[in-house]
Amino acid sequence: MGVKRWKLITSAVISIGIIILAILNRHWIAEAFSLLNDAKPGWLLAALALIALSYLTSAQVFNVVLHSLGYRMNLLRLWATALTAIIISQSVPAGGVGSYAFLMSNFNRRGIRAGESALLASLETLSYVVAMLLIFSFSLAYFAWHGLKATGASYIAGLIGLSVIGIAIFVLTRPEETLRRWLGKIHRFTNRLFKRQLSSAWIDRIVTDLARGRSLLVHRRRDVILLVLIQLAALSGHSLAMLLVLHALGTDVSFAVVLAAFGVALVTSTFNVLPGGGGTVEAALVAVLSQMGVGPAAVPAAIIFRLFNYWLAAPVAAVCYHWLMHEHVTPLVSSKIRTGPIEAPSHD
Repeated sequence: MGVKRWKLITSAVISIGIIILAILNRHWIAEAFSLLNDAKPGWLLAALALIALSYLTSAQVFNVVLHSLGYRMNLLRLWATALTAIIISQSVPAGGVGSYAFLMSNFNRRGIRAGESALLASLETLSYVVAMLLIFSFSLAYFAWHGLKATGASYIAGLIGLSVIGIAIFVLTRPEETLRRWLGKIHRFTNRLFKRQLSSAWIDRIVTDLARGRSLLVHRRRDVILLVLIQLAALSGHSLAMLLVLHALGTDVSFAVVLAAFGVALVTSTFNVLPGGGGTVEAALVAVLSQMGVGPAAVPAAIIFRLFNYWLAAPVAAVCYHWLMHEHVTPLVSSKIRTGPIEAPSHD
């Protein structure tokens, strides 16, 4: 009963949070709906369908890994899982942690072992980050080619984001001995700072988790490459939907311009912990598209795109969350025989 009560409370909090967010941002939503009157409905319907298809494409990340582990799950549940995880990551502070927890809970209750669930969640996160950085790298190359000056705050934030992630990759790829030495220095500094002897057990835990994670990725290099390609296809699908929205508003622009703008929006949104990026995505899209000569259509296009991409998807994700976490399930059984445990990063 305690577990069920906890799940009910969590579901209620997420649902109420989404409703509150919609109310707080009602002026944006109302403006977007009013702009639909002047748009071509055929292009808008195509954009909405393409966004739904892009979420289904994201779900193939789970499908590929589940298939490699010997599990089968129907596409509707995979689509609902991907949609809910993505919306959670955009809706709450530390959304990546919330999304990870949701994926772990969702797969565990379906009989998938904790190590395998951690593998699923970790590979999804890794493939998304790599795909995001690849698209952002394309954005930088495209701007440099066309001589766009990096004077906007979003562009600067994107460069900072790329630097931070690059430093993180450098640190996480160091040998275990190096990591232990660096963490040991931090531990000794902390002890001197607080003038007390704190336990050093956290050093072994972090280094062990990183070692397991790196070993896992090395042995699944092909899977990672395939998953990155799937994530690239999904993110490109969202960019193409933005292009269709612009066409609906009577503006012709190349796909490369929209993809470059979307790359900046993806990176800058990671710096804003407010739900839906707190308008960061819209601002980045408008700023870049305007500098690339799109014109006044950039503003309504960005609003309508986010209406389709996030605000209309949010209540659907709330329904999917309740369904996935409360439906009666029959535990899945892997068709593959395991001779040893699946290694995955621990998050205890």
